[in-house]
Amino acid sequence: MIHQILGPSSPTKLEKDLAFKVLQKNKEFSSKEQKKEGEMATKEELEEKAEDCETTEEFVDLAKEVLSDLSDKKWAANLIEEGVEWAETTDDFIVLAKGSFEVLEDKEKSKEYLLQGRDYCMNAQEFVNLGKTASDMGDAEAAKEIFSAAQGKCVKVKDFLDLSKSINEVLSDPDLAKETANKALDKCSTVADYNEYARSVLDVFDDKNLAKEVYDKAVETCKTGDDFGVLAKGVLDNLSDRDLAKSIYMKAENLIDSGTDLIKLAESAVADLEDEEYARAIYKKSEGKLESGDDLMKLAESLMGKLNDKDLALTVYKTAETKFSGYENYIKLAKAAFKDTGDAAFAGSVYKKAAGTIQDSSKIVAVAAALADEIDDKQGAFDELKRAEQFVNSVDDFKKTADAILKYADDEQWINAINDQLEKREAHKDLYKDFVGREQECETSKSLSVLAHEVIEKTSDTHYARKLYKNAETMCTYFPEYLHLAGAINSDLNDADWIRTIYEKQLEKCDDSHKYNDLADGIITTLQDKEWVKNIYSGLEEQCAKETDFIKLARMVLAKLGDQDWAKKLLGKAEEKGQDIFGYTIVGWAVLDILADKEWADSIYNKAEANCNNRDDYEKLISEVQKQTGDDDLLRQIHNSAENKFGETRDFIYLAESILRRFSDNPWARQVYAKAEKASDANTYMFELATSIANKLDDGKWAARLRNM
Repeated sequence: MIHQILGPSSPTKLEKDLAFKVLQKNKEFSSKEQKKEGEMATKEELEEKAEDCETTEEFVDLAKEVLSDLSDKKWAANLIEEGVEWAETTDDFIVLAKGSFEVLEDKEKSKEYLLQGRDYCMNAQEFVNLGKTASDMGDAEAAKEIFSAAQGKCVKVKDFLDLSKSINEVLSDPDLAKETANKALDKCSTVADYNEYARSVLDVFDDKNLAKEVYDKAVETCKTGDDFGVLAKGVLDNLSDRDLAKSIYMKAENLIDSGTDLIKLAESAVADLEDEEYARAIYKKSEGKLESGDDLMKLAESLMGKLNDKDLALTVYKTAETKFSGYENYIKLAKAAFKDTGDAAFAGSVYKKAAGTIQDSSKIVAVAAALADEIDDKQGAFDELKRAEQFVNSVDDFKKTADAILKYADDEQWINAINDQLEKREAHKDLYKDFVGREQECETSKSLSVLAHEVIEKTSDTHYARKLYKNAETMCTYFPEYLHLAGAINSDLNDADWIRTIYEKQLEKCDDSHKYNDLADGIITTLQDKEWVKNIYSGLEEQCAKETDFIKLARMVLAKLGDQDWAKKLLGKAEEKGQDIFGYTIVGWAVLDILADKEWADSIYNKAEANCNNRDDYEKLISEVQKQTGDDDLLRQIHNSAENKFGETRDFIYLAESILRRFSDNPWARQVYAKAEKASDANTYMFELATSIANKLDDGKWAARLRNM
């Protein structure tokens, strides 16, 4: 039998003892069952049972049996006293008190046990059980004493409230119940505490005014939207007072400075106050307090979840867009906005903005798929796939991009181009592996252009070459780089539209004649479009402001277009702009150099001579004409004009020396020196004149005569 209790393993001595006791108890139970109904136990049997008692409850039960079967009150009292020695818990003393009350009818002893049991109470509930027992036995004084002591074991708000409720139910003592409840109020620190307290006030005291006072105090402790919402819900649940609840929301609305907390408050206004319009107003207020895109997205999601307000949610999503940057953020925004509002236009624009932030072909392909599959923007998908082609950096990248193009594109030419590239890459695997590797290493426009040309030479893959040239264009910085690129594109792709676009952009950057000349060369060489060059030059003519502007343009017109008539008109305008010696000499030389029109040039030089008023002016003119033309006849003509204009000694000295230096014409020089001697100011400069004659004509006699005058 012991093995049946302990199992097959070998039992210890302690286990054997325990098993033996179990068997004994079973035996006693069995013997009891065999008693006939109404049969009384003998003293010997009860004494035997007394020896087996090990708990307070067993002693009290036996005392009841002794009193019932033997009417031995003294022995019953002794058994109860003996049970005290085994008492370890409040419940044990409750059993003792009930035993003394029911068996011995000893109220004093019962009260003694109850008060003794008070010292064993571990928590408020045990005090409640003890106090209820005292009340049940009619000892109101002991019950009140016990319930008062119970307050010392209350820790949490709920402890006080439960105790207050028990006091009210057991003692019907509203004063003590309220006193206990008030202590709970002092313990309240959270909204949940105040809600529980208010509910208890209503349950126990049915005092709505006190409950409202509790809520008024609770408002002061609220800090977050959740706090205010929970409190307002408590008002609605416990008092059904919408006005008070609404006032809490309004106070919260003015106190809360957090947009996130206002969202929570609005959610509560929908769920608990059931006032969607008021909630909408709170939602709108929260938007202005949210700084991050993520928080604004949460607002939009809440608007959809609580109000299903697509228009307002879309407005919020658009505000969120202004707060975001980066591919991942834009993607999640586009997906959420389309899922919630169904606005394809906005979602599409955000998807495209996401694609615009990166140069990763795989991610751009993902955007294209979203545009095509989610919002049915086929054209937008095509545009992104074309961009993706430009950022393919590996064989795998190309395969993914190509698969997407073949899946979504409906342009046969494009599809054929992709298939053509797939075939070429399959046929020249090693070459393309090398091409792609070198492409990643290219750091200049020129290196990419060289690679593109090699691709054409070795594979005739115009599609890949086009992509390389497009990337090369993005690397161009300087004017010559763009012109070189246009020439390369012309040679390998013969794409006149693309070349024209490059030239149009560079035309805006032209700021000197050299650039205009180089651009015109490029246009004529690659596009053979002289009409465009003519239009460019016509535009330049309108911008010409001085003679040099017209001269430069005349040179370009004649050099690039061979249009002599136009060049002549431009030089005519240059002549009209001439106002001084320098201006006329420049124009005169241009007419001679560009058109070889000596007669016209001489007439312009004559205009320059007409502006000469002193020897410095003439020296400037003579020097320029000599340098520009070397025309002795013209130079003599200018010297002759000067001779006729001059009247002072020093002017004649300068002129005579110039004639000797430039023409070695002694007779003419003597003639001019003679005029110098006769000038009105000759006496002042006689020594200077004599020195010049001696040095330049080597005529000592004339010089001596002048010195002796």
